Amino acid sequence: MIEKELPFAIQFMLIALQLLALVVFLYFIWPLLRSERWKEKFIHNKQALSLLIVMGLILLFVLGMSSFFDAFFPVERLDLPKAPSAP
Repeated sequence: MIEKELPFAIQFMLIALQLLALVVFLYFIWPLLRSERWKEKFIHNKQALSLLIVMGLILLFVLGMSSFFDAFFPVERLDLPKAPSAP
């Protein structure tokens, strides 16, 4: 089943459910995030800062590669017949 086969009401319901789950997650995790000393743990600690920078660069690389392959090698639909080629 592809996303076009779902009715719009179900699509919006699933999006709303995901947003509700995000809000509930943030509600439970926010006190823990607020009480931490993030600057001392990650900015002043040079090893942790370098790991954050490397992970960010890896994330950018993976996103760039996926964008490249999506743009230049798109996925073909196999459920549709191919158009006949002109001689």
